[in-house]
Amino acid sequence: MGLELAFFLAIGGLAVLFAVGMLLSENAVHSALFLIGNFGCVALLFLMLDAPFIGMVQIVVYTGAIMVLFLFVIMLLGAEQTTDTTRRFRWLTGSATALAIAFIAAIAIPMVISGGLVLPEGQPGMPQLRVVHGANLDHVNVTIMGDNLEEPLVIEDLAFGEASDFVEVPAGEYSVMLAQASSGTALMPPSMSPTITLEPGQVASALAYGTLDTNTGSFPEITLLPNDFGNTPDDEGRLVVFNAYDQERTLALVDLGADQRVTVVERDVRDEDGNVVYMERASESDPLVAQREIVIADPVIAADLTYGGEAVVATYPEGENYNLALVDMTNFDSYIQPNDPQGSVQDSIVMRINNYPITTATEQTFVIAAEPNLVADAAPRPTILDSGQTTLLIETLAGFGSPLAIGQILFTDYLLPVNLVGFLLLVALVGVIVLSRPAGLSPEQKRRRAVRRRVSRPLVNVISQQTGTDVLVDVPRLDQPESGD
Repeated sequence: MGLELAFFLAIGGLAVLFAVGMLLSENAVHSALFLIGNFGCVALLFLMLDAPFIGMVQIVVYTGAIMVLFLFVIMLLGAEQTTDTTRRFRWLTGSATALAIAFIAAIAIPMVISGGLVLPEGQPGMPQLRVVHGANLDHVNVTIMGDNLEEPLVIEDLAFGEASDFVEVPAGEYSVMLAQASSGTALMPPSMSPTITLEPGQVASALAYGTLDTNTGSFPEITLLPNDFGNTPDDEGRLVVFNAYDQERTLALVDLGADQRVTVVERDVRDEDGNVVYMERASESDPLVAQREIVIADPVIAADLTYGGEAVVATYPEGENYNLALVDMTNFDSYIQPNDPQGSVQDSIVMRINNYPITTATEQTFVIAAEPNLVADAAPRPTILDSGQTTLLIETLAGFGSPLAIGQILFTDYLLPVNLVGFLLLVALVGVIVLSRPAGLSPEQKRRRAVRRRVSRPLVNVISQQTGTDVLVDVPRLDQPESGD
């Protein structure tokens, strides 16, 4: 049994004991203390589930505010001394116990005998697709055709760096046609149209990248970049990094830090098992010498970014002003000069991206592409599609236990159940008021209440006895009637 399971059994068992003590205690103060202990155990369970926000709310709001207030009210009013312990509805205890045992048996028997509850698995939904224009062209029209579509999906006048909205399409294989937006001329023969395959439940971006060159027979290509609406780790954002810039280079996305410089260090070369790799010895008498290599010491967000290769999905802590750089890793050792390794390595930087924000609960499609050639025979320059994060940014689900995640769950998946629970609590409150009302008065008690209370002593004598002083009261008297009246 693991440590986590042991903690869960201990805290869960203690929570059950506190709940039973709250129900069986005949003293109101003791019952409130048991409930406070139960709330504390529930808060610990939330912390074990990586939901610190809910756990702190459980302690601060319920345990620290509501229940402590109830406890003070009970103690100030002396309710623990005036609580009526007479049970009028004795059948409720047996009925509630029987229902609880039946409920536990209905849940426990299938899990113990059958090895768990067999729930039907939900079917994945339709794929969601958007088109991103990253080819070395100005404006294009994109047409997606397939047997599963009733009519072709056409996206007109898509500018460089822009993306269409996500649309649902049936799963299957599709061909993608690109045409110039100004003239409508196809950029490639229909037989050379790239194809994409969409699986059920898949979320992806169809990225058009590459260069149109009819002399060399080079045409734009289409690739699917993975996207995900699922939540990101706490205080981290997700990046989908793809290299569509240079066919001859392998790039790496590096966080330079505040100094905005690439920092390198020398270290031992190790194999896949982590063992140090030594240089070959001329003879057995020669000492073992470890092989050394120079590597980047700055945090590397995405490495091995080859042109048109598989996209790298990485998460990174949120921040507002990251100084990022694309570093050429093809022949990284060639940038190192023995006399000035830290200075010469700066020449390996292909492009700098300053003040780049990474936000939690978001996914940014980070595509390194070549700007459209506006001047003939000009060397293409690298650029980042949607560096301002206006079109390619995806709002994902928030991390479990965060305030944003709680709001998303309550107002999307559990809005109706929450309303039903509130209605049931209202009904339960009315039922408690009805069941706890005092029994009707007996005929003798009604007769006594109907009889006016008689005062055995005058009020003046009672006040004088309590205060120890005489109370002088001037009683107005009527004048004596005169004779003859």
